[in-house]
Amino acid sequence: MKRVPLWVLLSLFVTELPVNAAEVFMEMQRSGFRKIPVAIMPFQGEAELKEELTIIENVLRSDLKRSHVFELIETRDIGLSPASNEAPGSSVIDKASKAGVLALLWAKLAPQENGWVLESHAYETAKGDQVVGVKIFGGKRKLRQLAHRFSDKLTLHFTGEPGVAQSKITYVSDLSGNKEVYIMDYDGANKMRYTRDRSIAISPRWSPDAEKISYTSFRKGNPNLYVLDLKTGTRTEIASFPGLNFSASWSPSGKQLAFAATKDGNAEIYLVNADGTGLKRLTFNAADDLSPSWSPSGKQIAFTSDRGGGPQIYIMDADGANVHRLTFDGNYNTSPAWSPTGDWIAYACRNEERRLKVCADRADGTQSIAVTESGHWDDESPSWAQNGRELVFTSNRFGKNQIFSIHLDGTHMRRLTSNPANNTSPSWSLR
Repeated sequence: MKRVPLWVLLSLFVTELPVNAAEVFMEMQRSGFRKIPVAIMPFQGEAELKEELTIIENVLRSDLKRSHVFELIETRDIGLSPASNEAPGSSVIDKASKAGVLALLWAKLAPQENGWVLESHAYETAKGDQVVGVKIFGGKRKLRQLAHRFSDKLTLHFTGEPGVAQSKITYVSDLSGNKEVYIMDYDGANKMRYTRDRSIAISPRWSPDAEKISYTSFRKGNPNLYVLDLKTGTRTEIASFPGLNFSASWSPSGKQLAFAATKDGNAEIYLVNADGTGLKRLTFNAADDLSPSWSPSGKQIAFTSDRGGGPQIYIMDADGANVHRLTFDGNYNTSPAWSPTGDWIAYACRNEERRLKVCADRADGTQSIAVTESGHWDDESPSWAQNGRELVFTSNRFGKNQIFSIHLDGTHMRRLTSNPANNTSPSWSLR
């Protein structure tokens, strides 16, 4: 078997590979989008539910702030008095409108058998119309999900696009002493371990319906590719060829995976059905090709290749035809992630200090930006939220590798993991 280059091996793990690089990035022009002013009337419920009400209201506040769509206006700052157990009346709505509030929010929590019900309401103050009115049900342990669902309904109504508050992030953590697959909420809450391979797991990736996760595991010694069904707990071995089977990416239909393997010598990209049948090779050259990422249309695949010398980002048709190079700045660009909206491809790039940061190029090659700032640390493994405006990535800027989220324009960076473990390779679900 051909000796696998070090940069290919290191693409399986978070590490540093010193390389000299020069970068020329255009500054991204900030849009003139104006945030939607909203105010939250204190949530209502029985007195013994005070703690639960505080949790839900605080989660909703956090969701709306994180969305980068809404501007929160405090009711006390505009002289609105706390409501009773009834919805705000016309005088309250009119007062909010005159204070510049576009949407007034109100909810009431009540217990039910084995769970909760949250009566959720939103009013457009200009006309006084209720535009969202829905009962949201959840189990006893799903209190935070009530707020996430309310937030997503608000985002959908006021922007026309799905919210991301109910989405999940899968990642790898060595918290147990081994590298295992974990899942957490999009805001870093409710972290749970999903594999117990007691080995090394790498590159977990969500299926489009968020019901399965593909990942590579050394549980049998060889790095084989698996698919884990989250509903049934069933694990299917998809590729177990001698050598590396890694960096899988789901097609938008969920029927196929593109992945890299060294079965024929160097790393090449292959297609396989989601049940492990129908193997097809896509790339044929002496270079190493890996880290495929599908376009949302399913017609193209971005990938990393060193066919031009150092690793760069390339794009090909989904059948392997019409290969062309996307990145030309610097001599080390890897791990592409195609935006769900189709317009951007994020990736890890090297700066002049031989450190990784997250960059993004327009898919048509017309613009190149730096998403994270340069520093004496490494930012890598970007993955997109469904809205195409936010990413998660791995960084060791504070010591061990942790997971952060950030907006495409480089603002609103948030740390999602803070435990003493290394947390790497995040993947953001599209649902």
